[in-house]
Amino acid sequence: MNQAINNLNRSFYNSNRWLTLASDQPHQTMTFDLLSRCSKNQQQKRWILCVGGDETDLQPLTKHIDHEKLLRVYPNLKPITFEQIVNALLRGNCSTIIIWDKQFNASQLDILKSSAKHGKTECIIVNHHKTLH
Repeated sequence: MNQAINNLNRSFYNSNRWLTLASDQPHQTMTFDLLSRCSKNQQQKRWILCVGGDETDLQPLTKHIDHEKLLRVYPNLKPITFEQIVNALLRGNCSTIIIWDKQFNASQLDILKSSAKHGKTECIIVNHHKTLH
């Protein structure tokens, strides 16, 4: 299963502009990649929506992205459904939607990819393993 996910990560990351899966990357590498994508997408003057993530995930973004165009949703306070994510992608009000630590099956990933393409919204799914201290 993990090998299949890794293969999906590589194929989406390398060949698809609309849907990126990122996982198990060093934090600095992932942060740089997110910053460069969001900085580029911010030029479109549309929202950047962050679903989930903790303060350490978002801190680099909040330092370099226009706060007036950065939205944050806390799924632990109000759960976000798959349909809500799809609708946000389809509307195209966001240049980028970043979703932290949420798992999707292959069928859902296909729907996210086509919805992102339709709405011209880049969708980035970041899954990383938290280390307990």
